[in-house]
Amino acid sequence: MQTTAAGIAPLNGVEGATAIAVHFSGGLVGCADWEHFDVVTDAELSPLYLINCQDDPSIGFIGADPAVFKPDFCLELTAEDEAQLGYPEFGDLLVLAIITPASSLGSTAEPSTSATLNLLGPLVINLQRGIGRQVIQSEYTAHYPLGA
Repeated sequence: MQTTAAGIAPLNGVEGATAIAVHFSGGLVGCADWEHFDVVTDAELSPLYLINCQDDPSIGFIGADPAVFKPDFCLELTAEDEAQLGYPEFGDLLVLAIITPASSLGSTAEPSTSATLNLLGPLVINLQRGIGRQVIQSEYTAHYPLGA
């Protein structure tokens, strides 16, 4: 299945909903213990989403629809991805790329001047079922500059 995403999706399929609890079976890549998240947005945050870990409240991310910053982004889902996500319809998916702030990149001697999007491992969420999966997209980078 190939999809692209754009705009703010209503969370849990309901217009105006601002939060959804999402379960990532097996956690995120490299962080198997991080399985339960709250994904939050509203008009003031748009086009950003807050992704807060319920398993470790000290962990949180900022995410965004990758198509907002890279309009030609195209998500590839394998049959295994589709099965893990409950065979969703296109309109039931929310795709989020994690943003790394510029201050977190580089060294103090050579700081980065631009925040980046992780297009290599976007989070794909079935809004109807509250389940998600981090899907590796090997043709993309984990450090796509937001200013590109």
